[in-house]
Amino acid sequence: MKEFPSVPRSPFAFLVAALSLAFAPAAARAEGETLNSLPRFDLQRLRMDPSALGSLMVGTGRTLPQGMARVSFNFHYENLPMRFQTAWEPGAGVGLVENKMTLSLTAAYGVFSWLDVGAELPFIISQNGQPTLAYSQPHSSGLATPWLSARVALLRMTHQAPLNLAVAMTAGLPVGNEAALGREDHVYQPRLQLGYVGDGFQVGGEASLYLRQKRDLSPVSYEDKDIVGNELRLAATVTSREGETTRGEVSALVGLPLQGGRIGAELLVAIRRHTLPGLDLYVMGGPGVGAGLDTPTFRFVAGASFATDKVD
Repeated sequence: MKEFPSVPRSPFAFLVAALSLAFAPAAARAEGETLNSLPRFDLQRLRMDPSALGSLMVGTGRTLPQGMARVSFNFHYENLPMRFQTAWEPGAGVGLVENKMTLSLTAAYGVFSWLDVGAELPFIISQNGQPTLAYSQPHSSGLATPWLSARVALLRMTHQAPLNLAVAMTAGLPVGNEAALGREDHVYQPRLQLGYVGDGFQVGGEASLYLRQKRDLSPVSYEDKDIVGNELRLAATVTSREGETTRGEVSALVGLPLQGGRIGAELLVAIRRHTLPGLDLYVMGGPGVGAGLDTPTFRFVAGASFATDKVD
């Protein structure tokens, strides 16, 4: 005689069994579905300032002295840098990218006293996540978008101006790994930077347009704000200049979407230490705020830089 499974006696056990039976057909269908690849875009929203004059990430309107060079090597960790959410829920839920680690090499050079140029070469060494909705998680590693930049100083406090003022242009090269969310067809970021150097401190601010091709993920998520596109980005920093060997900084970055999407912001605290002549070691980290697709819950950066001369 065929045996039938026993009926759960407790209400809780009965509920669990009922839910298991209800979702079993859906799970079976999901196993047979073909997941879609994500649209092509670069997931990394934070760029280090190759010159790092005052701040590691926010331009302060200053340029490297003529003939000075700076090279840095950075390790970058992000927690939940990509997930679908309609409200800010720090650390909650699962994401297409849950943990991401990147190595980057930056370089900057002072061409003239009023002009410096820079570059950044990032490589995603590891990232993991879970399929979400109809999208599969991106590949675990690959080259990300390399960046080139140039900055021109318009006003300089070293030339009796009341503040430092500069314009800059940053552009990404379309050579990253598309399957690892490391490539844009085109991306540009014109910037306006200003700053003031006081006795023992420095403040700076930056306004920029982050221009890239619009990617609409709402047909799958059914949320009309799940869009990656152009942004107005505002950033500010306060940097200590008191210590001879150690100094701190607090920086904030806000992305305001111009083509739909959600606001994302980050608050980062950094400590930089001068060790050997020309050699700096630093760490930076802080939380992300907002429900933007590409806003991480937490970010951590550790790095080392070498410069041919000391500016700060």
